[in-house]
Amino acid sequence: MIRTLLIAVVALALGAAAAWYLRDETGYVLVGFRGWVLETSLLGLLLGLAVLVFATWLLLRLLVGSVRLPQSLRTMIDRRRRERAQRSFETGLLHLLEGDWRRAEVELVRRAADHHAAQLNYLGAARAAQRLGAGERRDHYLRLATGLAPDIERAALLTQAELQIERGEFVAARETAERLRQMDARQPYAVELLAEALHGLGEWEALHLLLQDAAATANLNPSKRRAMLERALGERLRLAEGEARLERVKALWAQTPTDARQWPVVRLQYARSLARLNAQAEAMALASDTLAREWDAGLAELYGQLEPADALGQLAAIEQWLTRYGERPELLIAAGRACLRNRLWGKARSYLDAVVKLAPSAAAYLALARVCEQTQQPEEAQRFYRQGLELAAQ
Repeated sequence: MIRTLLIAVVALALGAAAAWYLRDETGYVLVGFRGWVLETSLLGLLLGLAVLVFATWLLLRLLVGSVRLPQSLRTMIDRRRRERAQRSFETGLLHLLEGDWRRAEVELVRRAADHHAAQLNYLGAARAAQRLGAGERRDHYLRLATGLAPDIERAALLTQAELQIERGEFVAARETAERLRQMDARQPYAVELLAEALHGLGEWEALHLLLQDAAATANLNPSKRRAMLERALGERLRLAEGEARLERVKALWAQTPTDARQWPVVRLQYARSLARLNAQAEAMALASDTLAREWDAGLAELYGQLEPADALGQLAAIEQWLTRYGERPELLIAAGRACLRNRLWGKARSYLDAVVKLAPSAAAYLALARVCEQTQQPEEAQRFYRQGLELAAQ
């Protein structure tokens, strides 16, 4: 429109210039053709030609516009459809972030076919369906996303495995994660998802083998890898213990990497398994060697629970640790129990009273009740039993 106006202004300007130039002599033009005679001034001829050219140009524009009209209408309609699809996608994404899962799913799916990246609509809709507990719709959306853009198959599978784990579908999640690992064995998130699926299934041996693969787990979060490996090692020891297989427990410990043997959770589980499988001397040796180097609350508590051949030696070791580490509740209750074994009632009472003041526990009250029973104080023993039960019930 602006261009047309500019052309008209230029034409008027040229006409005005020509009229001013020919103001004194308008000229004379005579044209004859097959009996037709045209008589006019030069200025009239020029203006007539200008009008004719402009009218011809305008007519051609109208003809071209009428030919292009259907295409122009289609282009305009498509543009508006795309704009509505983009607005619907943005609205759905906002609802997803706000936690309005139902509206998010509706908005993301409603105009997905018109969106230039419909696969993103379906990935978002899958997450919304997951929150609504609609597993079948979730998987349907993920299939649609992959069908529209095969190059995002990895992203779709990662999303699927993540959502399956979130809903506790660990068998399906394991299968999905294994498909991902077939595409890229070292994809960090795929390894993490497979580890979480194995963790959820309680497949501790498979989880242990996976986490032992340094190349595959190189990009895993170190703290998360350690937490899962601790759990896998601990559960394998616990299973061997449950089967009363002492040699199996020792073999698993021998296979455990040196650094993992220093992890308190794994070390404590190994010591407990030894103690429960009648290898108390080895359990005490492990606890004693560890506490001689560093503090370990779990091993200190376990050490006090064990029945040694040398009860006085046990008490002496605990009192040395009390001097080194201070009056920690685990050591105080261990000392109290050791005094009970050595029939040192007064000393046991003092250690256990200190525990109750510092950190009351059902175990401390139980030990105090036994001291009272041994010193002929039945009423006080009953009081401590009651306090222990009340604390245990909380």
